[in-house]
Order: sequence, then C-alpha cells, then structure tokens
Amino acid sequence: MTPTMTHAELHRRAQAFIALRAQSPARAWPRFGRDFDLAEEEDGPAGSLLFACHTDAAMSNPLGIVHGGVTASLVDTCMGVTCTAQCGGAPTPTVTMTVNYARPVPLDADVLVRTHTVRVGNTLGQLWAEVFLAEAPEEILVTATGVYSIKR
Repeated sequence: MTPTMTHAELHRRAQAFIALRAQSPARAWPRFGRDFDLAEEEDGPAGSLLFACHTDAAMSNPLGIVHGGVTASLVDTCMGVTCTAQCGGAPTPTVTMTVNYARPVPLDADVLVRTHTVRVGNTLGQLWAEVFLAEAPEEILVTATGVYSIKR
C-alpha cells in the first residue's frame, strides 16, 4: 500500500514517537529530540517528512567532514521514524540500507534530511532519503534507500 495518511497526520505521529523516545535513557546517537528533530514544514508530500540536524566537531572524520557512519546513522534513523509513524508506533528495524555519498557533509552546518515513503506493506516498508544543507536544498549531499521490517 502506498502512503495514504496526510502529511499533517504523519508529522503528528512522528512528533509523538520522537517525544516518547526522547525520554529514553539510551545513550545511542542520534538522540531523539536533541541531535535531530522534525523540521517545521507547512505541508509536504504524502509519506514524506523533513528532519533537521546540526553537525558539529564530534561527528568529524580524519578529513574534517562528517563521518560517513554518522550520516548513515542519521538517514537510517530518519527513515525508521517515518516508517514507524506510518505503522502505529511499533519499532521498524532496518532490514537493508544503501547509502550514496555524492558530496561531503560539512561540519558546523544545518543539515536537512527529507524522507520519502515508496511503499508500506504488511511486513516491509520501503523508503528513501536525501540529505542537503538548509541553505542549499537543490544540492543533494547524500541519498539513501532502506527496507524496514514491520511487526504489527
């Protein structure tokens, strides 16, 4: 089934999930509601959400840019939240994910992640994401695709 809920309802569900997870004592990165959060957006495409993250020196690799593993964790988490919000709030663990690094993600920058739902079925959700700088949305830095397990 393709995305059927409105953007506003998906945003509301994702916000509720993030607020709940932000209370967790887990020390994993990214921390919900701290390291990244939903970006304010009037209306987006059905099945799509926009997340915001500020990069900092703790995310650096030896080249002085954001480490690819940090970027992968960010897009995985954002796609997972999007899938979870569409599936009633039950966790949707990653089955497989592919990340493509087109350009370096800079440090000390406001980064946005747009997730898109391709399909949500009974057992799997398929999503893709793109990462870009807030001031340059036309310049895609990273793209990713992911498949998530749905346990209803």
